[in-house]
This record gives sequence, C-alpha cells and structure tokens, in this order.
Amino acid sequence: MNRMRPIALALAVSFFAIAPGALAQSPSTAPASAAPGFVDGSMFRALIDDDREVVEVNLDGPILQALAKSKTDDPTAADSSDLFAKLKSIHAVIGTVKGPASTAVSAVHKTDRALLGMGWQRIARIKDETSTVSVLTHTSGDRVDGLVVLIFDAEDMELVFANLAGEIDVTRLGEIGDRLNVPGLDDVPGVR
Repeated sequence: MNRMRPIALALAVSFFAIAPGALAQSPSTAPASAAPGFVDGSMFRALIDDDREVVEVNLDGPILQALAKSKTDDPTAADSSDLFAKLKSIHAVIGTVKGPASTAVSAVHKTDRALLGMGWQRIARIKDETSTVSVLTHTSGDRVDGLVVLIFDAEDMELVFANLAGEIDVTRLGEIGDRLNVPGLDDVPGVR
C-alpha cells in the first residue's frame, strides 16, 4: 500500500507545474459536488492522522481545464487533453488512520454499500485478512462519469480514498498516468 503515496504525490506535484496564466484563463464551472460522479471524501479525511505522513489532492474544474490546455513535451504521448477537459474533479486522501482499524474498515464498507445502493457498479473488489480494495464506477447512459477507489490495509493502517468525477473513458485512464508520470492508473480493470 505504501506505493500509493508516491503516486499521489507525483500527481499533486504535476498539477502545481501548470502555468499560472492558464489558471487565470480557465472558464468558471459548476461546483464539482454537483457532478453525478462526485463522492464527498471528508469522512475519510477525518480518519487520517495529521501527525503522520498525509497526501491530499483536491483539484476542481479550473485547474483541470488548465491541465487540459497544457501541452506535453513527449512527442510519443497521446493527446489526452480531452480526457482532462471532461473531468470535473479529482479528490484523494492517503494516510495513516489515527483510530482503531475497525473504524476505517467500517467507513470503507459503509461507503461501498451506499454507492452500490445509489446505482454505482463495483468493477473490482479484493478482500483478505488484512486489506480491502474496492473500485466503483458511476454511469449516466453509456458514459462513465465517476470513479471511486477505496483501499484500507490494517497492517500498516493506511487508508486511500480517490474520486474522479466527470466524463471518464475508463480505457484511457492509463493515459492520465502517462501524461503526468503517475504509475498505477493502468492497474484498474479494463484499462489498456
């Protein structure tokens, strides 16, 4: 699970490299919380111990629009600007849980069940003695407009919550990782 920290940190650093001028020119958008695929992760953020290492990413419309306008220096990279242009938000929190493991397990299971009850589809689930992983998608018509990753490892007490909201081509998630030098996004089932 500790490999998730460098992934999220690389994602955050990549976004700070966007030119400030591009941010100023970004169009205003509706709040990310209005997007059908948005999931409020504040419950997970509240479980994280601030006295330990924490990675938190909160990117909404204007920053993602600026990223969509930015160009990559890699001539072999596919143009993924349309992928970022359709995203409404990316939110993630990764860190060590400050309370008992049962609290985090309960939060992951409660969120998983609630999302399933609201029509989200689980595309992957892994559960063993010490960890649980759940990947869910939300669809509107024939489009995926939300992705949630929930991970908890009781051995190292590490919790991961990630949510992408907006129109998502799940088969192209790996391109986000390639464009931002973020490994691991192509591990989602159905990607490349």
